[in-house]
Amino acid sequence: MSDRTANSPLGGYLSAAVPGGWFATRDHKRIGLMFAAWTTGALLLGLMFGILPMVRSLGGMEDDAGGVLRALTYQRLILVFMFLAPAIPAVLGHFLLPLQLGARNLALPVFSLWSLRLYAAGLVLALASVLAGGVSFGWTMPTPLSLTGDGVFWLLAAGLACSGFSWFLVGVNIIVTVHHHRAPGLGFFRMPLLSWSLYLGAYLLVMSGLILAIIVLYLAGARGTGRGLFGPDADPLLWLNYFWFATRPVVFFALVPAAGVVFDVVAGIGRKAVTGYRMVVGSMIALLALSVVTWGVHLSGYGQAPHLTFVFSVLSLLGAVPVALIAYSLLATLHRGAIACSAPTTFTVAFVLHAGIAAVMGLFLASPALGAYLNTTMFATAQIDYVMWGGVLGAFLAGLHFWWPKMTGRPVNHPVGRFGAFLYLIGVNLAFFPQVIQGVGGAPVDVGALEPGPTGLTEIAALGWLFLVSGLIVAIGNLVGSLWVKEAAGDNPWGACTLEWTTASPPPVDNFAVRPAGGDPYGT
Repeated sequence: MSDRTANSPLGGYLSAAVPGGWFATRDHKRIGLMFAAWTTGALLLGLMFGILPMVRSLGGMEDDAGGVLRALTYQRLILVFMFLAPAIPAVLGHFLLPLQLGARNLALPVFSLWSLRLYAAGLVLALASVLAGGVSFGWTMPTPLSLTGDGVFWLLAAGLACSGFSWFLVGVNIIVTVHHHRAPGLGFFRMPLLSWSLYLGAYLLVMSGLILAIIVLYLAGARGTGRGLFGPDADPLLWLNYFWFATRPVVFFALVPAAGVVFDVVAGIGRKAVTGYRMVVGSMIALLALSVVTWGVHLSGYGQAPHLTFVFSVLSLLGAVPVALIAYSLLATLHRGAIACSAPTTFTVAFVLHAGIAAVMGLFLASPALGAYLNTTMFATAQIDYVMWGGVLGAFLAGLHFWWPKMTGRPVNHPVGRFGAFLYLIGVNLAFFPQVIQGVGGAPVDVGALEPGPTGLTEIAALGWLFLVSGLIVAIGNLVGSLWVKEAAGDNPWGACTLEWTTASPPPVDNFAVRPAGGDPYGT
């Protein structure tokens, strides 16, 4: 394909010639934008799959438990593996990390391109498996149920393996970039907290992505041959141990990169240095370590030995200490800051609320006595929803609204953005808190979707989904609509001090005319 020019009035990298077209580019900024488009598509697919169980719960369709189970399976699989885990590292990480480090590009541009291609292939293959009949054995794919269930599993397995290898490439690229492409004078403890969180989370992406890809392919082999590590004669707990060891770090600890986003947003909108910078970094490192040794907390109530449950519970409860320190630092940074009343501010408030709720729910699930009961109920699924919809998505939207002027050179409409964030905040709690109530009452996982007819709580959850979807439409529409605004945003509309704000908006192809020198990320 010949060179093409974007002919964009936005300027910077968006107006530069693209050799081979966008899908052949190695520019980290363009790849970040394409990741944004693909992950938004995954989010919309997850929303679509979530509509079917909700409509059936309200009595709006015929009795089809198999279809509902398929919808629930794919909703979780797509949202967890193709949005929750990769969204912040793949989108904000690709676009912002080189800018924050004063680099021209990520260290391994080929890895950037292939991580995008593998991600796109994984999402397409997962969707193809739906069109081929789909599977309905749940998103954790427990054995032996997943060995005998219906559907074309090999397509889904190939899609998840592609997704895992994509995580791996993203993680390696971030790690190498941080080690070898920092600006002169930019030591580790001068990096912004977003860069720190991406760097630490990259180790989890490397480990979890590789393990997830391998075990899913092993499972597909066991399904096809009836033998192997996860065959019909294997202990069902073996698969669950491998699955949660691979997924817990990137699923539940996806809040670590989310916290990095929020810290940089808070420092920018509050025009204030982060309180306890080194304490936050240490807390993130502690959470990184705990994430890889606490997978067994998810097996409480599923036949795990009591002494193992106790050990995993103690380790999980230790996570409350670094979480509390991070929360203290975030609130202290906001205290007496010159906070801008903007769309990122409202999304940040939503993140703090929802991440706090998810953390408290995690304490209950980590308790040896309560966890054995709650892990098998809708309480556990509600926690995942609060992490995903309330925590990671809230931080992701806060980051997009904060850095959108840098990404596109155009300002967002903040009153409209605040309205969308307000709808989103209300929607998340109306949609998912009924699950908490049902879970405490003993309702098994997703049973509400399997019992047709309104129940009161179901109607409240449906109203919440209406608010949530409306808020997302307003927020995304506000971002996309800003591209047609003729007014320029300016190079640094927030008065922030990190290096990405020292270059033009949108940045040129090489990011900086002269490579900047590192300094204190928050101007203290």
